[in-house]
Amino acid sequence: MRLNIKPAWIKLLPLFALLAASGCQQQQATELARQTIDQDTTWSGTVVISGDIYVPPGVTLTIAPGTVVKFKKIDEKSDQNLFDIDSPYYPEAELIIRGRLIARGTPDKQIVFTSAEMRPNPADWGAINFLGSEGNVVEYAKIYCAYNGIHAHGSEVRVTNSEFARNGVAISFKKEEEAPDAPWFGRPSDLTITSSVFSKNKGAIGCRNSRAEILHNEIRENKFFGIWPKEDCPAVIRFNEITENDRGIYLYQVQGMILEQNNIYNNRGYEIAIAEAQDFPVNAANNWLGTTDPAKIAEKLFDKNDDPEVAEIQIQPLLDKPVQWKNK
Repeated sequence: MRLNIKPAWIKLLPLFALLAASGCQQQQATELARQTIDQDTTWSGTVVISGDIYVPPGVTLTIAPGTVVKFKKIDEKSDQNLFDIDSPYYPEAELIIRGRLIARGTPDKQIVFTSAEMRPNPADWGAINFLGSEGNVVEYAKIYCAYNGIHAHGSEVRVTNSEFARNGVAISFKKEEEAPDAPWFGRPSDLTITSSVFSKNKGAIGCRNSRAEILHNEIRENKFFGIWPKEDCPAVIRFNEITENDRGIYLYQVQGMILEQNNIYNNRGYEIAIAEAQDFPVNAANNWLGTTDPAKIAEKLFDKNDDPEVAEIQIQPLLDKPVQWKNK
C-alpha cells in the first residue's frame, strides 16, 4: 500500500496564502539617516532612524497609528548628528521638532518609539525634542529607552494615554535661559500630561520655569523621582497615583505649584522632599499620604523638621482616604 504523505510545508501552503491575502506578510522597514524634512510628511509601518531628523518651522510630521519608530545607537562623534553637541541637543539620534509633531495612535494601534538595539537600554537614543514648537500631540504612544522621552524648550505639547518606561527622564521641559539667540529664548513650555503611565524610568517628570497640567497619571517605580518641579513652575498636579519611587515629589525653589488630590504613598525614600535651596513654604494640603498617623507621615517628609535651613511642607488639611485618580 502506498501512503500519500505530503511534506509539512506543503500542508501549510494554504495558510501562507491566507496570511498574504489578509495583509499579514512582513513589511519592510523604512530606514532614515540624518536629514531635514522639508515638507509635510507622514510615517507609517516600521521606521528605523540612524541619525538626527529635523522638522523645521512650518513643517508637520505625522505618525500614523500602529507605527513603530526605532532609533539606532550613535555617539557624539557620529556624522549623523545635525548640530553641535550642546544643550538643547543630544549626542544620540533624536527627533528635533521646530515645526509640529502629530503622533496620534489609537487604543488598539499604539505608536511606539524605542531603541533599535538587540539589547535595548536607557539612553540608546536622545529624545523627541521640541524647540519653540506649538500644537504638538502625543497620544496612545509608548516611549522606551530614550535619554529623555520628551524634552521641550519653550514648546507646547499635549501628552495623553501614553506609556513611558526605561528612559533616563521620561518627560522634561523648561524655559530656555541659556541661548539668547534662539527663537524660543525666554519662553516657558506648556505641557498637558494626562492619563499616562510612567514606570521604571530614572525619573518621571521634571519641570523648570514652565506651565503644566499633570492629571490622572500613574507614576510608579521610578529610580530617583516621580515629579520634580523647579523654580517658577505653575503646574497643576492633581489626581495622580505616585508610589514606589525614591522621592514621590521633589521640590527645588518651586513656586506657583498646585499640588492636591493626589495619592502619594509607599515611596522608598520620601513622599515629598525639599531640596536644599527651597527657602519658602510649600503647600501640599489635601493629598493622601498613605496614612493618617502623624508620626509615620513625618518620617516620609523631608523639610525644616529635618533640616532647619530649608522650608516647611504644609500638609494640613490631610485627606483621610485615597482619591479616585483614574480618569473615567
